[in-house]
Amino acid sequence: MSDFQGTSAREPGSGPGPGRRKTVRKGMFVRDLKPMIYGAGDVPQPASDTVALMDDLIIDYIAEMCLKAAKVAEKRGKVKVDDVKFILRKDPKKMARVEELIYMDDHIRKAKQIVDMNEVETAPDRQN
Repeated sequence: MSDFQGTSAREPGSGPGPGRRKTVRKGMFVRDLKPMIYGAGDVPQPASDTVALMDDLIIDYIAEMCLKAAKVAEKRGKVKVDDVKFILRKDPKKMARVEELIYMDDHIRKAKQIVDMNEVETAPDRQN
């Protein structure tokens, strides 16, 4: 069973379609989308309906990916990165991007640990 959007995957109306409960997330990516749309060749201030459409498409895509990953992980009960990678296995561009993001996340986490360790080592001893 999945708790995605407050319904079970086995309940009627929990899948895509008119009976699906929809969490309101409109406008979630608007701030980030405007410069991305401009960077892709549009005008500096893209039309609001264009941004709204892109926002809807992105939210629908992410929701669909989450549902697919939850279905893959159904027996285990917990969605993992490998489930998302499994879904994207036939799309080399998206798979390469996921691998890059995983690598960068690990790289940044290690760099932060090194910085934190250096700060602890160089911090003056405090005595009460």
